Amino acid sequence: MNRCMIAIDIQNYYRPAPGMVAQINQLSANIPTVATLFTHDEPTVPLVKFGKTPPMDSVVLVNAQAVFPKHGYSLPPQALEWLKKQNPEEVLVAGGHTDANVLAAGFSLFNAGMRPAMVPVLCYGNDWYMHTVTTGIWEREIGKLYQSMAEFQFGA
Repeated sequence: MNRCMIAIDIQNYYRPAPGMVAQINQLSANIPTVATLFTHDEPTVPLVKFGKTPPMDSVVLVNAQAVFPKHGYSLPPQALEWLKKQNPEEVLVAGGHTDANVLAAGFSLFNAGMRPAMVPVLCYGNDWYMHTVTTGIWEREIGKLYQSMAEFQFGA
């Protein structure tokens, strides 16, 4: 199966687990991977206005063939274009804030006519309850939910 991956906002600001980052990097060595880097642009997403501390990261923690800056929840159009050029049968979505950013990416990919998939251990959220709620929404509304890395790599 022709697959590729998008790694959503895996950067120091969000403190992702090193083991998860290592697993994503193992996958990125074998499938085409694009990443997003959440960057601050106050006129686009007014974080400071709403009392939020914006990220100041300038790099992602995963190996990717391309990295596109992202403001807010929407996927950058350039990332969608990059993924479409890979002509994937399935796009694995990994990354941060399962209950918001990953879910939004899944809907964006679905709306763009791609088949998104998720491995929950490659995603992190603010709390376990919301992470499990999100995976349920994903499976019902968006696409495939692989229960393990082994199932993703070798499953149908």
